[in-house]
This record gives sequence, structure tokens and C-alpha cells, in this order.
Amino acid sequence: MRVNQIRDFVISYLVNHLTKDDVVIDATIGNGHDTLLLADLCKYVYGFDVQQQALDTTQTLLNNHQVSNFKLIHDSHENMINYVKDFKAVIFNLGYLPNSNKEIKTTKDSTMNTLNTLVGVMKPDTFIIITCYPGHDEGIIESEAVIKFVSHLDNSFTTLKYDVLNKNKSPFVILIEKNH
Repeated sequence: MRVNQIRDFVISYLVNHLTKDDVVIDATIGNGHDTLLLADLCKYVYGFDVQQQALDTTQTLLNNHQVSNFKLIHDSHENMINYVKDFKAVIFNLGYLPNSNKEIKTTKDSTMNTLNTLVGVMKPDTFIIITCYPGHDEGIIESEAVIKFVSHLDNSFTTLKYDVLNKNKSPFVILIEKNH
């Protein structure tokens, strides 16, 4: 499976579950493509990243598309609840910023801290989409931790995995929905 097919799944889900009334969080803005999509679909987007390069690239992309319904925040996704209390969705692309320093990446600890916080504040009909990339050592550790975490959520959540079963280390998507 190509990464684009994973992205197509995420885009389809977002298009079908978000409205112009929603506030969303892009937890890892990267190069800004998800942030741009979310800004088009929703009322407002908060984007987080620890790398100034990601913030600058995303700001330029959004400015070039004349988007104004966003705020980019130079901070870890671990701290997002300090900025945004009410949201419809949170979107993660784990790993590292494409075409940048691969030493700077999301980690199991920061991702698990964030997920623990988020599931504690999620309201009914909210969701989290996490694209995991187990193609590098930290990605394997992080992906396994995410799977273990979502597998143990109580029945007030529905969790799904969209995965390629016949290819090792392919990216996959985890979806966490808070039930009614």
C-alpha cells in the first residue's frame, strides 16, 4: 500500500466527519498539508509543532492559499490542552518532519502523555486520528505503544485500525472515537 492510500483514507474520514462549525487540532503540522485541509473543512484549526521549520513552512503554505482561520503554536502536542479546551478532532502524523533532521521526531513518551490527556477530556462525537509510521526504530516503539493504549480503552470509545496486513512496517491509521 502506498502512503497516499493511507492519506486518502484519512482525508475521506475527515471530509465525512467534520463541518464548518468544528474546531480541530493538527497536533503535528509538519509541512502543513493537513492543516490546510482542516482549515478548508472547519471553522478553526490550531496547529502545533516543536520545529520552527514546520511552523514557517506551514505559515507560508496557508498564506499562499489565503487561509486565515488558524493559529500555529510553537509547542509540543503534549501541551495542546493548555491552549485549546474544546475540539471536534485531533489529527496526528507521528514520526519526523519529511526532508528534515530525522533526529527530531515524536516519541512514545510524548505521544502517550498526549493521548492520556486527550481521552480524559474528549466529549461524545469527538475523535482522534493517528497516522503511525513504524518504518524506523522509534516509530516501531511508538506504534506498538499506541496500539496497546487504544486496545485498552473502555467501551465509551470505539477504536479502529486501518492497516496493510501483508507488508511489514507500512504506515497505518488508528482512529479513536468517543461514543455518545
